[in-house]
This record gives sequence, structure tokens and C-alpha cells, in this order.
Amino acid sequence: MSGSFCIKSSSGGTKCGRWNPTTEQVRVLTDLFRSGLRTPSTDQIQKISSQLSFYGKIESKNVFYWFQNHKARERQKRRRVSVDDIDHSLREEKMASTKNWGEITRVTEPDQRVIETLQLFPLNSFDEHKEMKTTTTTFAYTIDHPPLDLRLSFM
Repeated sequence: MSGSFCIKSSSGGTKCGRWNPTTEQVRVLTDLFRSGLRTPSTDQIQKISSQLSFYGKIESKNVFYWFQNHKARERQKRRRVSVDDIDHSLREEKMASTKNWGEITRVTEPDQRVIETLQLFPLNSFDEHKEMKTTTTTFAYTIDHPPLDLRLSFM
């Protein structure tokens, strides 16, 4: 099992589990990461793990994987933030470009997503007093062709 270690218990059995860093170990690793250390060399990993062993059980591979995982999580955060920024700016751009084209219906869902619907051809309009005026449009046409058959045929 990767990232695990085994300890012989007093009852004669062995206890295995994942590495669970102590608060001090996390603090030291985080400080090293913030100081600019992103991919430590093998020698650096060994020195770091020997220093961190003072605070609790740790192996060199734990240090290696901690830096690898921390780097990946930082990248994910940066991507998420940049996607959120792009999404926000696109939404503002959409709102600005649709100002003169009609009403925008905004619905907020329970999971905080905002759904905006642009009414390009609104049938309802609002006057200055925000009272709804209903416009009814009637269309008259004649059909000169047979009705379209939309049934699925497999033969």
C-alpha cells in the first residue's frame, strides 16, 4: 500500500496505516513551500524528512508526495480562480451587450448558480411604473401542403 507504514504492536500484530502529518510537520512543509521550494531534490527530501521525524513518524516518500500534491492543488486553485474570473467577466459582458435588446430574466437556483435568459422577442413589456402590460399577437395563416408525419419508421 503506497504511502503507508506498519508498526508492530505489543500484542504481536502489526498496525498499518496512512501517514498522518502532525501540525508541526504541516507547518514546516507549508513554510518551505511558501518560501519557494516546489520540487525538492532527493538530498533535500532526505534532510527535510530527517528534520520532520523529530515531530513524528515520517518517510522520505511522504515528503515527496506532500510537495507533489500541494503543487497540484495550487494549480487547481489557480485554474478555478481564473475560470471564475473569466466566467464573471463574460457574464458582465453579456449583460452589457444585451442592455438595449430586451429583458433579462434572472433565476437563482439553490446551489447558487445564476441562470439568465435573454428575451429577444418579449411579448410583455414594462412601463415606467413597473406594471406589466400584456401584448397579444395573433397570427393567421393557411396550410397549402399535407401535414408533416413525424412518426419514426424502422422499415
